[in-house]
Amino acid sequence: MENASKALIIAGAILLSILIIGLGMMVFNNAKNALTSANLDQEQIDAFNSKFESYIGTNKRGTDIRTLCDTVKSSNAADEENAIKITYGSDTNKTSQADILDIRNKLKNGSRYDVTAKFNKNTKLIESIEIKDAE
Repeated sequence: MENASKALIIAGAILLSILIIGLGMMVFNNAKNALTSANLDQEQIDAFNSKFESYIGTNKRGTDIRTLCDTVKSSNAADEENAIKITYGSDTNKTSQADILDIRNKLKNGSRYDVTAKFNKNTKLIESIEIKDAE
């Protein structure tokens, strides 16, 4: 009887040690994934912003800014959570497809425009774009 109780104690200790090792591996993998996803988030932010950064600046051509509007429209349709607002003249903070198309149609191909972007303080994503007539 004494051998059977010692065998049960040894089996319990083995199961407990396997459980502790498994828990340690789970914690390690979660920490590793957290570090990896932090890097991917920055890469995703850079990829998102890069679609628009070439249009930002002074004295940009109207055709380029009309293309910017198309890019914003498609981005907003694909990702409503991070929709970019466009401001041009009296049209402020427009995000809908129709409003952006209206702004696009107001822009003239032969004209020049100054474009600035504002970034979200927390996510570092572009959250709004302001278009002004170049002076």
